[in-house]
Amino acid sequence: RDWSSDVCSSDLKKDLSYLGSVSGRDEDKIAKTRLTPTDANGIPFFEEAKIVLICKKLYSQPMDPEGFVDKSLDEQWYPEKDYHVLYAAEIEQILVRKDS
Repeated sequence: RDWSSDVCSSDLKKDLSYLGSVSGRDEDKIAKTRLTPTDANGIPFFEEAKIVLICKKLYSQPMDPEGFVDKSLDEQWYPEKDYHVLYAAEIEQILVRKDS
């Protein structure tokens, strides 16, 4: 399922895809999108979001390639071995746009 239309309007799908495919360490990727940064009590999100989950991080752990049950996924999604960090979080607040 493509969740992007649940998160923001479908015309911003390319912007969301761009954010997910480029590292913020290499460039100011937000500046290259049509998204508008804002915040709620210092927690950042985008004004265009239909729904925002404000979460409290509870746990983090770097991904371990040995954890892949289907080993082909490691090569498919992490050919450069640039693994993500996994988080467990508690949802503290849900923000929903009134016009969505």
